[in-house]
Amino acid sequence: MRNFLIILIGLSLCSCYKPGKIEVVNSIDNVEILDVEWGDIYLVNSLLPGESSSKTEILKSEEKLPSSYSVTFKMSANGRIIFLETKSSYSLDQDETLTIILTEETEVKNSN
Repeated sequence: MRNFLIILIGLSLCSCYKPGKIEVVNSIDNVEILDVEWGDIYLVNSLLPGESSSKTEILKSEEKLPSSYSVTFKMSANGRIIFLETKSSYSLDQDETLTIILTEETEVKNSN
């Protein structure tokens, strides 16, 4: 009986955390997307038009889920680079996959 209680207490203290996953899609013609971050979490270095990032797992040590953040990135076109931030936030919960699709209609602000 004592062992059963120890196991039961151990299981109740054990976190059943399941990481969330984020992927980013660049759907903006003729624009390269650089240094994409969700909050303070770095997602991808570079995406050419039409490319998708691999899924990034958001671990408990990085961020407590559920969480919601805007996305920051650099946009490169015609030899110019501009730093942007989405006006809307993107929410992620445990055991979910969030796909962030950046398009020409994505509302952004210049964060410089």
